[in-house]
Amino acid sequence: MANITNPFLYITPRDKESLVGRTGFLEIIEKKILESLDKSAVIAVNGEVGIGKTMFIEKVISKLESRKDIKVFKLDFNLNTLNDLRSIPTEKELQKQILIVIDRFELILSLTKEIQQKVLEVLANLCEAKVTIILATTTGLISKIFEINHNVKKFFNVLNVPYMNFEEVKKLVVSRLNEVRKEKSDKIEPFLKEELDMIYKNSKGNPRMVLMLCASLYEKKVSGE
Repeated sequence: MANITNPFLYITPRDKESLVGRTGFLEIIEKKILESLDKSAVIAVNGEVGIGKTMFIEKVISKLESRKDIKVFKLDFNLNTLNDLRSIPTEKELQKQILIVIDRFELILSLTKEIQQKVLEVLANLCEAKVTIILATTTGLISKIFEINHNVKKFFNVLNVPYMNFEEVKKLVVSRLNEVRKEKSDKIEPFLKEELDMIYKNSKGNPRMVLMLCASLYEKKVSGE
């Protein structure tokens, strides 16, 4: 059994990976984005590391990208993000509504205060130009952003990503187990019910923590330790 692939080793979203649970929150994000089109708005999809911000954003954006009246610009925050933002075409130039998606926005704190200010000023200017901006933000970052530039606060809509409940954690575990099973099942074996309870309690419903805890326990079980 030692050669069986550990299905829990992938703890970050994979291409076309299905979202397990919390679909109601997916609908909330999409609704907020659609309401914000052609308005001055920043939508911060907010939560701790591993809660699923990137996956939620990607699922919603993949639907919106198919619309001919929308142009999506995807940025992964880095040292060149300020220049990237400054080079975004205007809605008038494209004759489309513009969405800018910025992942890992917490990295703004690694920049100097001067550059932080400039980034937030550009975001404010884009909002004034009726561009909708979607940010992946971490717990505690929002208040720091407002300390850096209080003027951007009026644009922000903060959507806190919910934690998984027990049944959603169970579905996630079963979905990963089914990746290596010969026949799909809704059973949690080789895990015990008590072990799944422990995983849920210790992860507090954070999917990345669920996968990390499962990966370690699964490795012990298939190796016979």
